[in-house]
Amino acid sequence: MTGGESNTLADFWRKGSRQNDQTASPYRDAGVIMMFPTLRGGNDNAGNIEVNYGEVDDVIAAAEYLATLPYVDSSRIYLGGHSTGGTLALLVSEVASSTQPKLFKEVISFGATQETMFLQEVDFTADEQREMDLRAPANWTNDIRMPTWIVEGKRDGNYRDLKPMCDKNKNPMLHCAFIARHDHFSVLYPLNRHLAQQIMADEPLSIDSTKSWAIKK
Repeated sequence: MTGGESNTLADFWRKGSRQNDQTASPYRDAGVIMMFPTLRGGNDNAGNIEVNYGEVDDVIAAAEYLATLPYVDSSRIYLGGHSTGGTLALLVSEVASSTQPKLFKEVISFGATQETMFLQEVDFTADEQREMDLRAPANWTNDIRMPTWIVEGKRDGNYRDLKPMCDKNKNPMLHCAFIARHDHFSVLYPLNRHLAQQIMADEPLSIDSTKSWAIKK
């Protein structure tokens, strides 16, 4: 899932620079089948934008459909997202762990936040604090039952927001990798390239946070 307003997709086929490639191009370059779901209220879809509430169901439904395609190995479906899309990926991992723990082989969340950032106006009909709490991944990390990765650059970005949550984490299914000398955007290309290679080799995902992860030309 993309960052920004994640319900709507823009031009993700045109690669960005290696310092800021938000198109996840290393996966398709490696031969990974990719699906970019549009969500309720986005791209003229039915429904209204709910900001990481009903959208969780949309992502799960998209993965369920993906699993039915004859050219897709349903046991090797991965979920990934960046920024606001990374926050949504965490919430999907937390919900799907209870309802369909085998739906995703692993989940990759780049640059998420402990709480949902509201980039659109949402009129809550219920208690506002309750609505905020339901959308906060930090409240539900103990529910995760599938391997889930939080990845962020240590330079700027959401590192300071995520670190307290990761420091408190006791769930062995949740892993955090904070990468030195990278920011919210530069971390994407080298880490996605590394993870794509592991996915193609059908290896468990792993990230060495002590590695330099220099962007090679």
